[in-house]
Amino acid sequence: MFKKKAILVLIILFFFFENTSLFANIKLNIVQNYNNIDTLEFNFVQIAFDKKETGICFLKRPHFLNCQYNNKNKKELIVNRKNLVIYHKRYNKTYFYPVSKSFFTDILNKEKFKNLVLNANLNLNNEVFEIKHVEQNKGEIIFFFDKKSFDLSGWKITDLNGNHTLFKINNLKKNQNLDKKLFYIPQIN
Repeated sequence: MFKKKAILVLIILFFFFENTSLFANIKLNIVQNYNNIDTLEFNFVQIAFDKKETGICFLKRPHFLNCQYNNKNKKELIVNRKNLVIYHKRYNKTYFYPVSKSFFTDILNKEKFKNLVLNANLNLNNEVFEIKHVEQNKGEIIFFFDKKSFDLSGWKITDLNGNHTLFKINNLKKNQNLDKKLFYIPQIN
């Protein structure tokens, strides 16, 4: 009886350590792939509050992001170091938010991203790897990574109020030359 229990415990431990090692390797591959990227250009689909929006984003690490929405207000989301700005070109309106309260600093900064991935929970999905991270003052983010290329394919954020934003990435281009002017914050008139 004791032998059977000992063998069962050893089998369970073997599978636990095998999965832990597999998950650690996947996480390392994700970090290595993402940290080899200095710039990204991609199309996106964002679904928030039952509203679907599309556009294009430009990301330059470690501090810059510009997402241009295809809508009548010509909305732009701009991250420039410590500033997060929503700009509506149509009305020349600019709204400032603290970037520290968003997950953008975690996405843009290589060291923060590495720590986030290595310390987060990994789930295997049929289509993607999912990295789930929860932060008390921001909410929850689940990153999606392609299973073959380990490329970032999107994320889902649940904010502190329980609102969900799904962000899907398409046509990803790595290490493109990007104009610095993309990340300038418009002057308020």
